[in-house]
Amino acid sequence: MSEGKSSKFIKLIEIFDEMSNDLKIGRLSNYEKDVLINLQKQFNGKNREINIKNIKFKDFNGNSMPRSTLYKALKSLCGKGLIIHLGSERSSIYKLN
Repeated sequence: MSEGKSSKFIKLIEIFDEMSNDLKIGRLSNYEKDVLINLQKQFNGKNREINIKNIKFKDFNGNSMPRSTLYKALKSLCGKGLIIHLGSERSSIYKLN
């Protein structure tokens, strides 16, 4: 008997949650996931440093992400150790861990 779509999707969520728990980062919000995806798309393979001024951050539905939401997500991702903010407080350079 084959598994239904929801059953397969639930298993993926469980795997993701287990990985997040193993990495001690907890669950990521939808916006945190969107920011990571946008950052990864800009990663050029040579250097993990990314200037966020060059990115038009989009959410899952393709809508522009509000600036306040973007900065909250960036701060949270830094706190979880997934990215690092480089330079001064007003710098727009981040590095993927």
